[in-house]
Amino acid sequence: MAAVLEDTGFVLSGAVTAATVPAMLSTCLPAIQQGTRVIDFAGTTELDSAALALILACQREARRLGVRLRCVNLPANLLSLATLYAVSEFIDQ
Repeated sequence: MAAVLEDTGFVLSGAVTAATVPAMLSTCLPAIQQGTRVIDFAGTTELDSAALALILACQREARRLGVRLRCVNLPANLLSLATLYAVSEFIDQ
């Protein structure tokens, strides 16, 4: 699992699961506070519902700051989970 801040935004890779999300949050939230406006899921290899928790926490922080945060390259299975849990409307793509 890795969460790397790049010029294009915050790039996630590897597993985004209950085991990795707490560490990712400790990196993502400060990055949003410092200007990151994109979270890129292109490099992810494994996802579970904790990935939705990550997205929602990041979106909540962005709203608190009054900025728009987009999630890009979301895998189809994550979008299906978001629909199943009725939270897809909270994910800005």
